[in-house]
Amino acid sequence: MGAIIKLLQSFYLYLKKSRFGPLLRKTKKTFLLINRTRHRIFRGSNLYFFVFLYFVVVMGIMFYFGWWISPDRFIVFGLILAIIVANPFKFLKDWSPLVLLLLGYEFLRGLAPMLNAKVNIYPLINADKFLFGGHLPPIELQKWLYVPGQLHYYDFIFTVLYMMHFALPLIFGFYLWTKKRERFSHFMIALLVLSYIGFITYILYPAMPPWMAAEKGIIPQVYNIFNLAAAKFFRGGSFPSLYWMFSPNPVAAMPSLHAAYPTLVLLYLVKYFGKKMWWFLIYVFGVWFAIIYLGHHYVIDAVVGILYAVATFYGVEYFFAWREKRRYEMVHNTEKSPKKTEPEVEI
Repeated sequence: MGAIIKLLQSFYLYLKKSRFGPLLRKTKKTFLLINRTRHRIFRGSNLYFFVFLYFVVVMGIMFYFGWWISPDRFIVFGLILAIIVANPFKFLKDWSPLVLLLLGYEFLRGLAPMLNAKVNIYPLINADKFLFGGHLPPIELQKWLYVPGQLHYYDFIFTVLYMMHFALPLIFGFYLWTKKRERFSHFMIALLVLSYIGFITYILYPAMPPWMAAEKGIIPQVYNIFNLAAAKFFRGGSFPSLYWMFSPNPVAAMPSLHAAYPTLVLLYLVKYFGKKMWWFLIYVFGVWFAIIYLGHHYVIDAVVGILYAVATFYGVEYFFAWREKRRYEMVHNTEKSPKKTEPEVEI
């Protein structure tokens, strides 16, 4: 990406010296005027509202056409938004490596079952029974709310919350990117660390979700409500995506990254914007409830995912604080160290 940018800069300098120079100067003035106008419009709460509104519209379009919200599709729509509110070249430079790493995680996640064929089933079941007096929350929740063969409005709401798995942290990352790059890098590194720690766990500890355990007759009936609801509006669509080249990992219940990602977003919201952001817990609780009700996770999976998110948050922030302290000490020690002087030589 850096080589491409240097090539474009060289081409620009060549054009500047050619007979197209005056036209380029006029074009540059026009773009500077547009840029100043853009900064006046998209600042403060205006920017926040526009980014939020833009992604609501984009997700509405994607749901309408039945497109899955994948990282590579996100970068296409994010680039369009970057052209409007920020610098598209900086967007590609900052986001391309991150999206490639997230796609790499998705690819590797599909390889996990091949690396370890031993699937853990009963420890998760026993943990939930221990926590809930012999009951399994996925079964109990579906008994209370789900009617076999009939989908209610809340089934679709919980399905949408489940599908926001990748979209929410990427949208939050985009907002941080437009406001302050340092905050963006902290959050996105934490997201990548969390994802790859989850991947390592999937290799070391493959775990069967409730709906699959029910299909195999290990526990009573648990419906895969997510698949049933998603089939009503999700069709794959013709919008190109690398996501479909990857095989899903059906035994990746432990930890629940669906529980971990919104927890990580909550922690960074509170860190950067204060205690007023605790209202976001409503969304986080909604996701935690959805992953259990839909039959994709036990409560213990969600608990471990939350602990992973908390540990990642504090671990990454500790690393950045340690690195900043080291930099300060190095600069401070350099300023304090006496300058070397040449010894006087007697003649």
